[in-house]
Amino acid sequence: MSRSIGSELPSDLLARLSGRDLESVASKVIQIVTLDRSGWPHPALLSYFEVIATSATRIRLAAYATSTTSGNLRRAGTLTLVVIDERTAYYIKAHAVEIARTLRSTDWNAAFDCRIEQVLADEVNEEYEPGAYVVSGVTYFSPRRTQELERARLLLAELNAL
Repeated sequence: MSRSIGSELPSDLLARLSGRDLESVASKVIQIVTLDRSGWPHPALLSYFEVIATSATRIRLAAYATSTTSGNLRRAGTLTLVVIDERTAYYIKAHAVEIARTLRSTDWNAAFDCRIEQVLADEVNEEYEPGAYVVSGVTYFSPRRTQELERARLLLAELNAL
C-alpha cells in the first residue's frame, strides 16, 4: 500500500538519483507516466542515464525530443516517475517544464525540469503479507561500454548545470 511521505525525496532516493554511481544502476529502468491528449496514462521507460535529482525537490530528465512523452510533458506538464528496485518502490509526482529543446551531449534529447509535488512510498502491509517484498525492478540488457557511461556522465552533468 502506498503512503505519502511528503514533497521531498527521501535520502535513499536522492542518493539513488544523484548520478554518482551509474555503474550500479546501468541496467535498471525508471518508468515515467505522462498524460496523453485523451487523458490516458502514457507509460515510457527511461534509464538512470537520463534522470538526475538536482535537489530533494527537483529532478531533471532527458527524453527524446520528438517522443510522445516529451509532447505530453510540454502540453500537460505533469508526470509520475516510478522507481522500483529490490525492496524499493517510490512514485514521484511532479510538474515539468521544458528547459532545453536539444542538448549538446545528446542532440536528440530535450531536457525537462521537474518540481516534485508528492512522493509516495509503496510498502508491504506486514499484517496481511508477512515477509513479502519487492525482489527487483524492471531491467534491460544492454552491454554498457565505457563510452556509453561517459556519455551518460556528460548528459547528467549538462542536465544538472541547466
